[in-house]
This record gives sequence, structure tokens and C-alpha cells, in this order.
Amino acid sequence: MQRIGQWLLAAAFLLHAPQWAQAHFLWIVAGNQSPDGKVHVYFGEAAEPDEPGLLKRVEKAQVFQVANGKLTEVPVKIGADSLEGTAAAVGPAAYVLSFPYGTLTRGDDTFLLQYHAKCYSGDQPMLWTPVGDAKALPLEVTPRIDGQETHLQVTWKGEPLADAEVTIESEGQENIKGQTDKQGIYTATLPLGKLYSIRAKHVEKASGMHDGQEYKEIRHYSTLALKLPETIVTAGLPDLTPAVTSFGAAIAGDHVYVYGGHLGEAHHYSAPGQSGSFLRLNLKQPEKWEKLADVPKRTGLAMVPYRGKVIRLGGFEALNAEDADEQLVSRADVAIYDPAENRWTDLTALPQGRSSLDAVVIGDNLYVVGGWNMAPGEKTAWHDTALVADLTQSPIVWNELPAPQFQRRALSLGEWKGQLVAIGGMQAKGGPTKATAIYNPTAKTWTAGPNLLGNTMDGFGSSAFAIGDTLYVSTMSGKLQQLSADGNQWQVVAQLAHPRFFHRMLPTADGKLLFVGGASMQTGKIEVLEVINPVELTTAQR
Repeated sequence: MQRIGQWLLAAAFLLHAPQWAQAHFLWIVAGNQSPDGKVHVYFGEAAEPDEPGLLKRVEKAQVFQVANGKLTEVPVKIGADSLEGTAAAVGPAAYVLSFPYGTLTRGDDTFLLQYHAKCYSGDQPMLWTPVGDAKALPLEVTPRIDGQETHLQVTWKGEPLADAEVTIESEGQENIKGQTDKQGIYTATLPLGKLYSIRAKHVEKASGMHDGQEYKEIRHYSTLALKLPETIVTAGLPDLTPAVTSFGAAIAGDHVYVYGGHLGEAHHYSAPGQSGSFLRLNLKQPEKWEKLADVPKRTGLAMVPYRGKVIRLGGFEALNAEDADEQLVSRADVAIYDPAENRWTDLTALPQGRSSLDAVVIGDNLYVVGGWNMAPGEKTAWHDTALVADLTQSPIVWNELPAPQFQRRALSLGEWKGQLVAIGGMQAKGGPTKATAIYNPTAKTWTAGPNLLGNTMDGFGSSAFAIGDTLYVSTMSGKLQQLSADGNQWQVVAQLAHPRFFHRMLPTADGKLLFVGGASMQTGKIEVLEVINPVELTTAQR
């Protein structure tokens, strides 16, 4: 968009710099939304060339490539119609900048104008993860596609930003404007296959000095150049209807099995609100869910696969009617299901009732950690023990591990290189936590692991599973995190289209991750299943 001749640009900048700054923003494009695959920074009203003569004013902006949690500077210089540079690494990544334009005066207000910008080099929604770096990009817009809707999460220094002004522009359509909700989300129906210029505004009440000029506030504008894919690939699996939370699930052979769970409203439990169904879905011929049997109702149980069978453990049963006072009792029963015989067989029960627990099999050892023991009329007792049983024994015998230095429920367990990892959960004191703990079966010791990424609630109601030596955990915000090879940090590697917690993430026979059930605090229970292929994530980070 060449709106004025080059000979007018210098005069326009000198006489009308504030007006240009007000109407112009910094935009980054890269990868498949770039005209030549390079990294381009535009200064204009949208993510396209506008007034190249004004680029001199922003040539000191620093651009960073974000890949695998690391920031690498991408040197840029003034080109024909943009600041341009070459990607620091091959593969999908995010590109960000944060640049103080300068102080401006409008009437009696003098403010610092601060530009932020981001783009993704690819159009794969599962890779649209938040940068989550408050220094590199304090005001951030992160997209998520859910069916026909695009959700834009606006965060300020990592926290959801309510009432932020959002503007969406695209060629051939009227501008869309609105404000984020209490969760910092603005939702719009956007046609696929188009490039969108999205920006968010935040006014920070902060005074200071910049280049010798005093200001009373900072006006932040963060842009996102977003190319939506031509089509959205879905899991192609039938919905889990009715949807459940806090259920048991496992994959054995070609089938995924779902046991029990909570059907009712959040925080309200009753016998009618519990599922007593045992279901399965053939993943090779996924026509519909098959109900295998009516089973004892359980919520907050654990279920694990073992040698082609599935084992369920604990959980609670609601004894009360829908409109009566809650009477919840944690059960200790353990049973194993053999698909070949279509039969459940009781195993040695846990030493005490235990619900809101998790379990994992490492080798032939079945581990149980976390949870509490509820009984009508009695004070709920948080468990401070962790258990293990050798599944090659008959009958199995439950033995206590060295005591973990925590009491948690609604946690998840996973395996990492033969070790047991207890992830997040709700603490007996202190609320939800992102803390992790690692148990070494050889040394028989617990050590602290790295905290999960995200906000505190990301540690609550997560689901974990390993594929090979890589441990993944799926958290409430929809982030799929993996534990680094050295075990020192978590890395966000993908974003779910349907963020969920109190769900189950399960590895399929062909090495993919299947996400079943659960709920979102924004949309309620989730029926749709999702699949992510970790191989695609690995390829994306090369």
C-alpha cells in the first residue's frame, strides 16, 4: 500500500510522527506467511508493506526466534519495504519483538508507546503455543482454533488480561473489534485459509523517563500476524457421549477403555451424577463407543494398562440422592479386566480407601501415589503414603515406598527413564501446585523435580504418560509439556484445540497421544477426542 510518494515521506515523518505512530504498528511475518520465507518486520496498519520510508524509525527493533524454549536473535536490516532477516533455524517457530517507539503527547496526556509483535512460521494450530516470556513479550496474543471459532488469549506478563481491546483485520472483510472476557479470551468466527492482522491494546499506569522525556503511562500494542490453515484436521473419532470427568481410562490392544467418572455439575456429587458404565472404542475401526457392562460406580479412580489387560484402582462412590447431602466414600477395591474373557477379576485391595489418586506401571511394578480417604461422617484423611505392588505375584502384595514429603490429590503420575514422577496436584495445605517429585526405585529416594510451566492451576487435574524415554503431561490450559532429556525442565511442545483437565491422555499403539474426556472451566465437559503425533513435534523442533 504505497499511499504517498517517496518524496513526501521525510516531511510527513517530521511533521506528523505522532499521527503515524498512532495508526501504525509493528508486525512480523515469517515462514509460510512470508512472501519469500524470510523474516519480515512491517511498520503499518496491517501485516503487509505500508510506508517503508518510516522503517528508519524502528530499525533498532530486535527480533527473536523462539524454538524449543530458547530465544535466538534474528538480525534484521532495512530492505525494500521491511526490516528483513533470515530465520535462525529450520522448522516451525515463533518470532517476537518488543520495541519502545517513544513518548507521544495527546492533549494533556504524555505516554510511552510500546510495540510488541509475534507470528508463527507455520499454520499448524497444535504448534501455536504461548511464548510465555514476560521480558521478551510481556503483552501476548495466543490463538487457538475450536471448530469454527478462533479463540485469542491475551496475557499480560503471563496472566490473563481481561477487558483488553482486540482488533482483527483481514483483506476483503470489515474490521472486527471487541474486548477480552474475564479469562482474557476474545472469540471470533474467522474463515480459514486467510492471513489475519490481530492486535491487542493494554494501558499500563506507570510513569517514567524515556530519552529525556517524562511520561505518565505506557500504551502497549501487541500484534499477531496469523495465517489460518486451509482445513482443520480432526481426530476422526466418535465423541465420548455423555462426557465425563475424573474417570479411568487406558488403552489395551486396539481399544481404548473408559470406566465410570463424573457426569454431573462441577463440585456437586450424587449417585445419579456418577457413571456406572464401562465403555470401549476400537481405534482401528472407530465407528462407535461400545458399552461392555454396568459396573460399580467410581469417580476419581485410576486405571492403567498391563500386558493387554486393564487395572482399575480406588475412586469414590456417592451414596446420596441428587438433592441430598453428599455422602462420599473412598473405595479400596482393585480389579483387572481381561478383554479376551470379557471378565473382571478382583486383585488385592489397597490398604485403605483411596480416591483422587493416580497410578502407573513401570515394568511389572504398579505404583500408587496421592489421594485421600473419604467416609460419611468422618474427617477426610489425606494420604501420606505411596504404594507399590509386583504384578507378577499372585496374589499381589501392597508395600509402602519411602514416604514422599508431600500430600496431594488430583495429581498425575508418569514414568521417566524407569523412574516414577509425581506431577502437580492439590495440596493438603497451600492449594494447587506445579511442583513435581521423582522417585528412583533403585536408590529408593524421592527428589524434587522441575516445576511445570504455566499458572498454578496447570498443576491441577493433569494427565501424564511416557512414550519411550519422553514423559508428556497435558495441563488445564491445554499446554502439552514434555520433560527435557536431562530432567531439569519442562518444555511446552503443543497446544490442544480443546484445553481440558480431569481428563486422560493415553499413548496409542502407533505412538500418538489420545486425549479423552475432561472439562474446561470456560466451556464445561468435553466430548470431542483429540490426537497429537509427537513425531510431528520432534520434526518441528529440528
